Amino acid sequence: MARNLACWHQPTGWTVRVLVSEVVDGSLAVDDPVGALRQRREALRPGPWTWLRQVHGDRVVLIDGPGDGVGSEADASVTVRSDTVLSIQVADCAPIALAAPGGLAVVHGGWRGLRAGVLERASECLAEAAPGPQVAVVGPCIRACCYEFGSADLDALCTQFGEGVRALTSGGRPAFDVPAAVRIVLERCGISSMEFDGACTGCDERYWSHRVDGSDRRQALVAWMEAP
Repeated sequence: MARNLACWHQPTGWTVRVLVSEVVDGSLAVDDPVGALRQRREALRPGPWTWLRQVHGDRVVLIDGPGDGVGSEADASVTVRSDTVLSIQVADCAPIALAAPGGLAVVHGGWRGLRAGVLERASECLAEAAPGPQVAVVGPCIRACCYEFGSADLDALCTQFGEGVRALTSGGRPAFDVPAAVRIVLERCGISSMEFDGACTGCDERYWSHRVDGSDRRQALVAWMEAP
């Protein structure tokens, strides 16, 4: 069943809630049949969701109310509106939620998006919309144990993020450490308060993995703010 990743009580009096779905909740892939998808979303969090057509880039969209921005080509969204449901769909990439007093962002953090700077851009947009200290929670994603990576791309990522993202798979092959890269970027953004879910989508049966089994199904990170 869907798990609560975070519940933050803001100085504004608002509450931020973040949850992540699991296989038992059904696929949340945006191209699934509309009727079934609507039912699955309603079972997790009633009301219109803002979902994105994620393209592994750095575009961030500002969401002005419930259901705004649906289908935008982007990899992050930001809102300062309560009861506006933001979502990210993943099957190995890192789903990330950022919150600041009176503001919320969600980010699709695959290696290409991280390389493009989507997380920095989302943090900047959130700071513009809702100034103040930010906190972060990172949901289940593929971890180094299951994420063998080509040497040329891995070397380039190490140049950008540092040698801390270089790792080995459980079989001893070169690997990219996605959570380590996310942590490095968050720290560069000045975010010190962060939580990481420890699950690996590559070897945890609660989640789908595109890298391990080629799945076209997706779990979702869902986040919203509630006014007092």
